[in-house]
Amino acid sequence: MRQKTLFPYTLIYTMAAILCLPAVSVSAQKRPAKQSKPQSCANAMTQVEMNQCASDEYKNADAELNKIYQQAMLKLEPEHKEKLKAAQTAWIKFRDTHCECEAFFERGGSIEPMYRLECLKQITKDRTIQLRKLVEEASR
Repeated sequence: MRQKTLFPYTLIYTMAAILCLPAVSVSAQKRPAKQSKPQSCANAMTQVEMNQCASDEYKNADAELNKIYQQAMLKLEPEHKEKLKAAQTAWIKFRDTHCECEAFFERGGSIEPMYRLECLKQITKDRTIQLRKLVEEASR
């Protein structure tokens, strides 16, 4: 009776295991639980990072607008405050609809939020300039 030798199979499996070790080692390294923001938005590499940066930039622009709006409301007389409040409400509707329109061609894509947020940021900065001028005029 002929005895089967296991040597070739053992050698093949051992070599395969050795060759796969680096891949296992790399995949076993710790990964961050949540994708974090890059140190600088200039270094954003993924669409998720770019979307997060655009969101942060819009939030900053919106915070500045709200600060200037509050300053304007403190300086205006009651009737003028009502006009500003109505204008701001209409402007918010315009801003949101306009930016949805701007991002429409990207709808459903991973870049859509960035397009919309960039539009929101820019139009908000423009409105902040308008409100600053109103505050300056009311301060005279």
